[in-house]
Amino acid sequence: MTKARETGSESVKAWPLDFVFLLRPAVMVPLWLFLVHGARLASGGESLWSPTLLPTTRTILALTSMSFMLGGAYILNQIADIETDRVNDKLFLLPRGIISVRAARFELVVVWVLALVAAVALPGRFAIILAASLLLSLTYSSGPVCAKAKAPLDLIWNAVGFGALGAAAGWTAAGASLGAYALPALSYMLAVAGITASTTIPDLEGDEAAGLSTTVSVLGKKATSLLALVLLVAAAVAGAIAREPVAVLGSVVSIPGLVRAHVSGRREDRTRANQVAVMVFALFVCLWSPYLLIIVGCVIAASRVYYQKRFGISYPGPGTP
Repeated sequence: MTKARETGSESVKAWPLDFVFLLRPAVMVPLWLFLVHGARLASGGESLWSPTLLPTTRTILALTSMSFMLGGAYILNQIADIETDRVNDKLFLLPRGIISVRAARFELVVVWVLALVAAVALPGRFAIILAASLLLSLTYSSGPVCAKAKAPLDLIWNAVGFGALGAAAGWTAAGASLGAYALPALSYMLAVAGITASTTIPDLEGDEAAGLSTTVSVLGKKATSLLALVLLVAAAVAGAIAREPVAVLGSVVSIPGLVRAHVSGRREDRTRANQVAVMVFALFVCLWSPYLLIIVGCVIAASRVYYQKRFGISYPGPGTP
């Protein structure tokens, strides 16, 4: 089920860990952040001075189910994006033939089945969130919609998938009604849309080569950069109205890095700003749910070791998630 890639006389074969990192655990962090935060708020954790030290069983099951669902979506996206990822020299495993498309499809089926199994013990409303996530996954990378290749659907799908459904998964897993969820969800969606817009900018060349009508290929780098800033400012405003400190603090602290990247236009500044924005949101969520800090820390540490040992590059860095 693996496929070797010949590099000179050296044959590169898949490691077991390659199949783990094909799921892109490092970029599941935004999902975990919003899911854990949604679960905490739904459980009555509004106080800034009472952190949730340990996850409930329902939160663990929701994290497991949604992570498998998202991991499958990332595999599907990488299968669809093999050629553009090869042009952009990123993600490596499928573009370099280390893992075959056939093996990736098999893993996709397995993780989606596991997502359903983990959801069985959760409230019925969670199944709706999971089904919506599956629908977004299928329409993001393939089919007549193929949202990843059409502006502004590429931003909307990410905003809804992470910002709305991510937090809703934690919210419903805790057994709460979605009635009071709308305004905080808007602030999350705006923040995710802004960061997503920024992350598309380094992919312009590959998107244009593949003929994709993504946000950055339609608007150009400068306009997309400005859009990212506007969306984060809007997220901060919506968060303030909703009295949602994570949305406010995360957006406000992320903006200076995006301003610097906008002014300089340097790829290095853009990459750093995108990574810092995710880490800022992670920090503020982890202040109130510190157990998540352990999970994120383990994923980052494992990613650093993996990419160094596997590809001889530092994580985070060019080509890594």
